[in-house]
Amino acid sequence: PRGKRCHRVSELPLYLGDGDERMFAVYHPADGAGCAVLLCPPLGWDDVCSYRSRRVWAERLAAHGHPTLRFDLPGTGDSAGYGEPGDLVDAWVDAVATAAAWLRSASGRGRTTAAGIGLGGLLALRAAADDALIDDLVLWAVPSDGRRLLRELRAFARLEAESFAALGAPSAPPGASLAPGGFVLGEQAQAALEALDGDVELPPRGNGRRVLVLGRDGVPPDATLIARLERSATVTTGRGSGYGAMTAVPDLARPPIGTFAEVDAWLGGVDGPDEAVQGVAPSTASSTLELQVEGVSIREMPLRLEAGGQQLFAVLGEPQSTARTGVALVLLNAGAIRRIGPSRMWVDIARRWTARGVTTLRLDVEGIGDATGDGERYTDVSELYVSSFVGQVQLALDALVERCGIERFALLGLCSGAFWGFHAALADPRVSSTIMLNPRILHWHPRLDASRDARKLGQRVHTLRFWQVDARRAKTYAPRLVPFVRWLLWRALRPSDRPVAKSLAQIKRSFDRLRDSGRTATLIFCDGEPLRDELEAGGLLFDDSRWPNLAVELVPGRDHTFRPPWMHRHVHEAVDRALERELARTVRRTVVAG
Repeated sequence: PRGKRCHRVSELPLYLGDGDERMFAVYHPADGAGCAVLLCPPLGWDDVCSYRSRRVWAERLAAHGHPTLRFDLPGTGDSAGYGEPGDLVDAWVDAVATAAAWLRSASGRGRTTAAGIGLGGLLALRAAADDALIDDLVLWAVPSDGRRLLRELRAFARLEAESFAALGAPSAPPGASLAPGGFVLGEQAQAALEALDGDVELPPRGNGRRVLVLGRDGVPPDATLIARLERSATVTTGRGSGYGAMTAVPDLARPPIGTFAEVDAWLGGVDGPDEAVQGVAPSTASSTLELQVEGVSIREMPLRLEAGGQQLFAVLGEPQSTARTGVALVLLNAGAIRRIGPSRMWVDIARRWTARGVTTLRLDVEGIGDATGDGERYTDVSELYVSSFVGQVQLALDALVERCGIERFALLGLCSGAFWGFHAALADPRVSSTIMLNPRILHWHPRLDASRDARKLGQRVHTLRFWQVDARRAKTYAPRLVPFVRWLLWRALRPSDRPVAKSLAQIKRSFDRLRDSGRTATLIFCDGEPLRDELEAGGLLFDDSRWPNLAVELVPGRDHTFRPPWMHRHVHEAVDRALERELARTVRRTVVAG
């Protein structure tokens, strides 16, 4: 059953700083005498993948007596900012110093440790050298300077580009931008990162400086970084095992508990905390974020929703200086990616449409982002396609009705989020439109993916190249024939229970229900999506006569989460058209009702 909003939480979401550099943060208070810990995030895709693990880390630190603050850098995550400020690195270093000052004041602790991953570690080191309220450092997978970090990002971007090209994707437009994992770094940002120097001298602290430098999964810590740090701090090194598991794709990412324990032990080794710093003025903190978007004032604020013993998390966006449209847009998780969406597209879409008068809600369902629940369940893909998520989406609609008085909703989701939006539209008359980006499944069948794999293999078996390769490498490729043979046997014995055929029959009935209920749906597909191919082969994709309420948009390119930046523009344009159609329908309904 749908629950009510819950206000009793042990974590405090808030916004720190001023102006365009205000940042979203979450504070984990703690009892005990441990030092305060500031978790400084990595950049881009590593930030997305490790987000849930960092939340687990913060909870663990707080349970061990360490008040902990984690935050999004300006221009990333849920923080203020678009693109890159002119003084990118300086803005980020200032953000670390601001967060450290607030943490020192809020926690009342006399000693603060900044734990940074990748870029976050370099920023923390620079802030400490500039005399921010940071005593000790944990540097995990941190290079000795920004130039090395930028080389890694460029190598990652090249590998992505090669993989897109191998899939037949069109070449990216020329330009100086770099976009590892879909997060754009322009020429100015790259220059700022390249100039970020880790050769700094840490000023003295009362009980001395300590630094723990961690490698990553067998790669030792940066020797140059260690040599520099030893000039002004007591340095300890560690393995940093589990980094790869922590930065795997979000549904497979796992918290590296062993390394967390290693840091716990190191944190407990300080001789004693310094006296609390007197007269530390906390930075500006508030429960809301005021933004100017396209010259219009909007406000965002975090919300928690209770659902069957779990607490969901959301960011609500409300227009402040423009008339409201009477429609709310709810943006759903793309798989296990938190509420910012793939390549932060949900944040851009939500803020742009909030400025146009549409109330928005970016939602984390159970076990994703900052929602409570078991995030490790999503290693089993079927766990993303359970009916309880539809109820959680309806809970979010209830909260918007209660808070804002809105009773007409559009839903936006990618992959499993599109699945939840589709079924919420079927179940709830308040959903007038659903926008589905690259849904892989619209009706769950446990053998659907296996059947798709077998069909692909079956198509390849008919090519001469397949048999030429397999004749030379029979031992290596023989296991690949097993699912194909099993599929042939299953098809012969169970011809009436084919997963794809069954799924298409269910989809036809569901499309009919949406049409008869007067609701609209938009399907947005890129190339190579299995459901797109199945719908097109089954004659379901462009049947305007049977489903005039169903719009289909085809986006060029071939990447399930639309990582190439040039694909972002196509996605934004397709989503805009869908929302413009929905707003036009709302106006027509209002005129008719009037």
